[in-house]
Amino acid sequence: MAGSISDMRNHRAVAALTVVLAVSGCGDMLAEEPSGRSGPAAAGTGRPAPCPESGIAMWVREPDAAMGLRSMSVELYNCGAKVRVLEGYPKVKLLDAHLKSIKVKVGHGSSSVAMVESYDRPPGKVTLKPGEVATAGILWRNLVTGDPDGAVLAETLEVTPGPGHRAERVPAVGIDLGTTRKLGLSPWARARQVNGGRSSNAPHYGAKRVWKQRLELSPADRWTGELAARRIRPALEQLRAKGGFTAASVRTTLLGLGFPGNTTTAYPLKTSPGIGFEVYPGGASCVHGSLQADRRVTAKVDGVREEGGCANF
Repeated sequence: MAGSISDMRNHRAVAALTVVLAVSGCGDMLAEEPSGRSGPAAAGTGRPAPCPESGIAMWVREPDAAMGLRSMSVELYNCGAKVRVLEGYPKVKLLDAHLKSIKVKVGHGSSSVAMVESYDRPPGKVTLKPGEVATAGILWRNLVTGDPDGAVLAETLEVTPGPGHRAERVPAVGIDLGTTRKLGLSPWARARQVNGGRSSNAPHYGAKRVWKQRLELSPADRWTGELAARRIRPALEQLRAKGGFTAASVRTTLLGLGFPGNTTTAYPLKTSPGIGFEVYPGGASCVHGSLQADRRVTAKVDGVREEGGCANF
């Protein structure tokens, strides 16, 4: 790999900081873009990140886990030009690695899985203007009873927001049901909005470990990161399946997807065998994750650092 890791970090930090400053000056405009057809640059292209033909984009947040109980939020971003109305609960379907349907029992509220108050709020009507986001929760247990060969892992989530909406697929969700095959759903609610990619409580530079803190992402910037992650995961999964991957081959694969060389890096993991990577796809978003021989590729979407750069070292 040309140049040292240290040099690439410096180039990346400078480049990303320049973009962060630009985003800070026009972030509100990005968050309130009425058409949803323009916004932060798509990964490696310099063009706006596209809004799906349906006018909505969906992604999931990293699951919370405690004592085998899991919860995950699904977010629906109105990136189109018209108002969207959601009522009640989404309809969900789980798909395996081959996109085959997994039979599960889906209940409204939390009672089919556990007692969680936030899941049991009454459903209502949610009106989303262009640029706004709604959220719904998914609750399950990772519990194996009986034959462990019956444990299932859902790789893709298919969500139908409601009547009049078509189903949308969200990949790489990693819902580990064990043998329980039960899901609980919370109703749609309007999500808290962020200020166009700026942190709501930006720390002073002198604050402890300020360089570790990341900006919150606007919906448009998160969608840019999600699109990049959806390109990265399958490409690195192919590389992982071949075996013998290195930091150089991971970086070459990422560059082959069109990501800029000065904001794309790969490096050996410090705590376990494998390769870590970081990509800056545009706007205020970063994608970072890891490639290990014995587990699925991870690709997490985050905001750039408060003081610039995507580095996760």
